[in-house]
Amino acid sequence: MINLQSVRNDTTHDQRLLDCRADVEPALHQIIRDAQLKGWAPAEVAMAIADAADDYILLLASRKATSH
Repeated sequence: MINLQSVRNDTTHDQRLLDCRADVEPALHQIIRDAQLKGWAPAEVAMAIADAADDYILLLASRKATSH
């Protein structure tokens, strides 16, 4: 289970990004550890996560572009 904190709306955009990273990074590390137990190298897992994140960013950008 991922234990995420509630978002603070009284912070700057930059601080929100830092807070978000601090909140989700432990779960990311757990995913990497779990994948290592299955035989994946940490670099392979990190690259797969980065690739999936990049695809998701592109999906969000395309949704935003079509909503205008």
